[in-house]
Amino acid sequence: MKILISGGHLTPALAFIDYIQNNHPKNEIIFIGRTHTRKKSSQESREKQETKKRNIVFIPFHSIKLAKNNYFEKIKSIPLLITSTLKAVLVLGKTKPDVFVSFGGYLAVPIAMASWIMRVPIVTHEQTRTAGVANKLIAKFAHKIAISYPESKKFFPQKSTVLTGNLIRQNILCEENNKPKWINKELSFPILYITGGSQGSEIINHTIEQIIRIISKDWIVIHQCGNPTKRRNYKNELEEIKNKLPKLNRNNYYIREWLDEKELSWVYSNAKAIVSRAGANTTEEIASRGIPSVLIPLPFSHHDEQLKNAQALSNNKQAILLEQKFLNPESLIDSINLVNKFNRKFSRNLKSFIKSKNSEKKLYTLVKEVSKNS
Repeated sequence: MKILISGGHLTPALAFIDYIQNNHPKNEIIFIGRTHTRKKSSQESREKQETKKRNIVFIPFHSIKLAKNNYFEKIKSIPLLITSTLKAVLVLGKTKPDVFVSFGGYLAVPIAMASWIMRVPIVTHEQTRTAGVANKLIAKFAHKIAISYPESKKFFPQKSTVLTGNLIRQNILCEENNKPKWINKELSFPILYITGGSQGSEIINHTIEQIIRIISKDWIVIHQCGNPTKRRNYKNELEEIKNKLPKLNRNNYYIREWLDEKELSWVYSNAKAIVSRAGANTTEEIASRGIPSVLIPLPFSHHDEQLKNAQALSNNKQAILLEQKFLNPESLIDSINLVNKFNRKFSRNLKSFIKSKNSEKKLYTLVKEVSKNS
């Protein structure tokens, strides 16, 4: 089976790819995606880097981002969407996939439309508790819609919607990885892991700049800051601040643009607390590993999906929710202190978190079924 994949939500796409490579190595995978995360910032896309590591054919593709509310912008985007769809038809004609598997995102829309034109069966996976604009449109062409949470079933046609659960990279769940070589000291303080997601978060990075002198007295801080953009190089800026810290603080502060699965798995195994955005996969990874966290949802995520992810944990006293409008140096320090103070309580509560099980296998079975029945 030849599977064409597009990953607006990258981490479940990678989890699916890893499952196929480990369990069905005869299948051929082609990934179609962006070379850069944002055109204006020139931030190199993580999807290109991660698929390259997995020795998968990567096809660069560009599409217009769909306007959500502006009627004029929607009308203006139609010719560009048609152009992107025609380009996708050419890709499908060359690659001849047996099935197209979408993980949402605006890039997948013209590919789904082209797949429908070329009679290539379509399966799309919705990662969030809501439904993205792109996936609502893709669902009109899809043979099957896989969902992560029961809450999102109401957004899609009932007959073609299947609950598979969220897909988590299995390397992330492994507890046997070695300490990364870049941690060159014995761990004499608890670990605080800070992440703004794969692209990094400017506001989280800026807030950490202001409090790192304080928190690095009591914590070993591992800070995943994101790749450089045309406008900012987060790592260089943070390194400058690090170099001005007293020696103890400086030795307790580690700055990384990105952590691979083995590094992240080790961090999850050893972190006492986490400060993070609240994407669906990130929150599920954190909760599955039982790590107390401070969650700062992205405020302009579609239908407040990140806020809902954070609330799902904070309402059960499994995490602290800190909305971005309340984020400042003082509130973040207070939240870190709270998650430290009530660490055992949060850890106990996280034992009741319901994990997704065999999600990758369920999705693969669905994809195989759709491919055979096409």
